[in-house]
Amino acid sequence: MKSFNWLNSILIAILWIPFTSCNQSSSTTEKVEEIAENIEAMPTPSKKYDMSKACHIVGADMSKVLVDTLGVVMYEFTMNPGDSIAWHEHPYHTLYVLEGGKAAVYFNGGEKQIMEFPTGYGMLGEPLGDAAVNIGDTPIKVLSHELYSLAP
Repeated sequence: MKSFNWLNSILIAILWIPFTSCNQSSSTTEKVEEIAENIEAMPTPSKKYDMSKACHIVGADMSKVLVDTLGVVMYEFTMNPGDSIAWHEHPYHTLYVLEGGKAAVYFNGGEKQIMEFPTGYGMLGEPLGDAAVNIGDTPIKVLSHELYSLAP
């Protein structure tokens, strides 16, 4: 019977250790609070998206919608040499280049930017508007996800 009490004491000690080790020192807590105060939060976009200005709608003749569900639109977009797409808007979005090429892109009404899109390039983009022209000799084909579910 004494060995049973001894085993109970060990089990209680083992179970008690996690509870006592969770207490943080005040210096650790202060460091966490200091780090939290110095984090810059990104502003939440307040723009309501007009789906009539979505890339897969404005460039419907160049788009093949693969999925449109739960606030996410996944589509394949192909611009042949000389093709252009008028001003359109993206919420948060992803882009994966299936076939690369060269385009002149006008972001948010700004100056023309010549961009190379290498095959295999991927990115996550923030909300923006743009227009583009394929100025290269090859088609540009991308897979994109428009994340409307992240919009307010």
